[in-house]
Formats: sequence, structure tokens, C-alpha cells
Amino acid sequence: MLFNSIDYFFFFIACYILYWISPSRFRKYILIIFSLIFYGYWSGSFLIHFVLFIILTHLCVLGILKTKKRIFLVLGVSLNLLNLCFFKYILTYLKYLTLEGEVSIPFFQSLSELVLPLAISFYTFQMIAYLVDAWRGKFHESPFINFLLFILFFPQLIAGPIMRHDDFYDQIDHAKLNLDFVQRGILHIISGLVKKVLIADQLAKLINPVFATPSEYDGLSIFLSTVAFSFQVYGDFSGYTDLARGSAFLLGYEIPENFRSPFLSVSFTELWSRWHYTLSTWIRDYLYIPLGGNRVSELRYNINTIIVMSLSGLWHGNTYTFFFWGFFHGIFLAIERFAFGKPNRSSMSTMKKIFAIIWIFSIFCILSTFFRIDTLEKIANFWSSSFNLKGKIIYKPDFWGLIIGSYLIQIIEYKNYFQDYFKPYINWLIPLFSVILFFALVKIEVATETFIYFQF
Repeated sequence: MLFNSIDYFFFFIACYILYWISPSRFRKYILIIFSLIFYGYWSGSFLIHFVLFIILTHLCVLGILKTKKRIFLVLGVSLNLLNLCFFKYILTYLKYLTLEGEVSIPFFQSLSELVLPLAISFYTFQMIAYLVDAWRGKFHESPFINFLLFILFFPQLIAGPIMRHDDFYDQIDHAKLNLDFVQRGILHIISGLVKKVLIADQLAKLINPVFATPSEYDGLSIFLSTVAFSFQVYGDFSGYTDLARGSAFLLGYEIPENFRSPFLSVSFTELWSRWHYTLSTWIRDYLYIPLGGNRVSELRYNINTIIVMSLSGLWHGNTYTFFFWGFFHGIFLAIERFAFGKPNRSSMSTMKKIFAIIWIFSIFCILSTFFRIDTLEKIANFWSSSFNLKGKIIYKPDFWGLIIGSYLIQIIEYKNYFQDYFKPYINWLIPLFSVILFFALVKIEVATETFIYFQF
């Protein structure tokens, strides 16, 4: 059930009406039921699997809260990591060996029928954070119904943002329908549909053929396709987050922001404070700081940075190219910190900011090939095509229109225009944007594309 589908529209309308006409004491149960339906729509068998791990995790949480014994923390984290590693890495490798005929294991004869459980990376990290926060004493009780809703909450279930206990729990029994949340909810949904359907999906149509057969395109198209793919991923994932936040606002909840104009960053440090922010802070709080953070030597500091970024790459996908994607981002972060220390945006001249933005974005685009292409051989073939002097081109008016539109969205988000300048006019801007969006969606012809981050 994609957020940009008619199915989700009717699903959400039904949930919204039933949710708000019901007495407040029943609302969290209604959200749990609809969340179960939402996940079960994808796979009934994995819904059972998912709920089982929620129960096991909560039992470990209760063990931590009641006994303060580390064994329950170790057990809970281990169970979740084993679940993630089996489905995302071990199972993939066994499938590969089976298909190549290198191994024959009777128990795994039906491996091809097993798929990666939806959202496993996101809910695994969310449950691990909850276990660690319980161990750190950030809360002292954990009602199962609240925990169940916290993990299952359907707007953010599939692709985040990765929430913490204190992002959500205080809102569970205090969700109220107010004008501000309705306005913010509708604006976020409009923003999400623009990013996903009008930007990301349209870019995908232009660049998918380039990545499929790069030798048929000229060199400039090869590089521009990485630029377009970067904007596609941003529009796709940021669009999902906007749709998730918009849905949550309309249900009376505020969930964390995940993106804010990452491609206007002047440093790699700033980039990772603006791109998939909830993952970056999760890695910082539950992996980077336990490794010593910045309280260690300069060498160890940079090694820790490379380690956690490499693991971040593996979190995204189960091929070695994802590892290299994270590894090289870690290398650039380490070099930047070693050479320049902590970059200070406010001290930069306008020209220096422009050059810095172009530099950071260019490296991000080049490294995006490790995110998109699954073998080094294919990556080498892709970049070898950049020397082509002739071939098909993608840089036509519609391409440039999408790129300009993508950057305009970045500028609007960075300046926070809707919060600071447009708020007095919001009551007539929302109907205007809604009508424009409706006619734009009716006019375009494109198949509904799944969200890129659903594979993680």
C-alpha cells in the first residue's frame, strides 16, 4: 500500500474518520488495528513474524526495567540483530550460492520464496534504541499497548523516520485535532506528492535507461544521470517522510523531521546533519559515542567515523557496493575533519559557500553510483561510458525543468518560507496548491513507483 496510491488514500480516510469520531480512550487501539492492516496488506506471514519480534523485544525491555540485568539488553539486541542479519545478509548469500549451484541445502530449497521483510532495517533500529534507552534509565515503565503502537505506527512504519521513545510516547494519550496540525499535515502531503510523483518518478523515467545501457549515451548524460539520481533518491525518500509526517499530523502526532535541504550543504559534516537525520543521530548515539566518539585520539576519531559510516552503508543494502558507499563517505568526512576541523558556515563568503556546495554535491553524486549499481564491474562500465563523445542525450528541457524544480524545493525548505513568510496566507494557499497538484497528477502518465527505501 504505497503512500502515493489510491489504496492508501481510501485506507487513510477510513482510519481518519473512525479515529476522530471515536472516544479518545479508544484511539490508540484504532491506530494499532489500522497499522496491523497496513502491514498485513503487504504480507500476512511477515506480520506474524513482526509481531512476534515486538513481543520478544518487549519481554526483554520488561526484564531490563524489573531486574536491571544486562543479559536482557544483550538478548534483546542480539535477537533483533540476528533477525536483521539473517534476512538481509545471510539469506541473500545463501540464495546466491544456491542459484550458482555452489551449495545444496535441503532446508533452503525454497529460499527463492523468501523475501526481505518490509521495513526490517527501520524497525530493528527503532527496537534496539528502545532497549538501550531502557537500559540507560530514560524511562521506567513500558505499557505493551503503547510499545506496540510506537513500533507499528503506520505512517512511519515502512521507511522511518527512526523514532525514539521520547519522540512519541508523550503524544499517545494527548493527540488532538487542531488547525495548525491540519494545515501542516496537508502541506506535508502536498510536498511529499510533488517530490515523489512530480519529481522523483519523472526523473526515474529519464535515467533508468541510462543506468541500464550506459554505453548508448554520451559522456555528459552519464554524469548528469548521477545528478538526477541523487535528486531522485532525495525526492523519493524525503517525499515519503513528508507523506508520513503529513499523515501523522492529521492524526494528531508530530514525528521527527528527516531531511532539510541536504544538497545546500557546505561540508560533509553538514550534509549528514541534513540527510536522513534520524539515522545519523541513531548512529551517533548508539554506535559512534559508545565507540568513544570524539573523546579519543585524532586517529581513533577518524577511524571510528569510517567504521560507523561503513556500517551505515551496510544498513542500507546487502551488496558490497553499499559498504563502499558508506566507506567513501566516511573517508571524506575524516579528510574534511583532519584538514579543516569543524566547518563554520557563517564564516564563509558567498562565493566560498557556492563552491563548497558544488563540491559536496558533486562528490555525493559520484558516490551515488555505489548506491545504485550492485557490482564494481558495472560501476566501471558505467563510468567508462563517460568518455563517449556521441550517443543519446537526456539533457532536454524537461530534464532541466526537473533539476531546477528540485533545487527550488531545497531553497524553500532551507529558508523555511512556509513557516516564516507564507503562514498568514496559508488558508488560501492550501486550496490553490491542492488544485494545481490535482491537475498535475491527472496530466502526467506514469506507473506508480515503489519507494526506493522500501528495500531497506
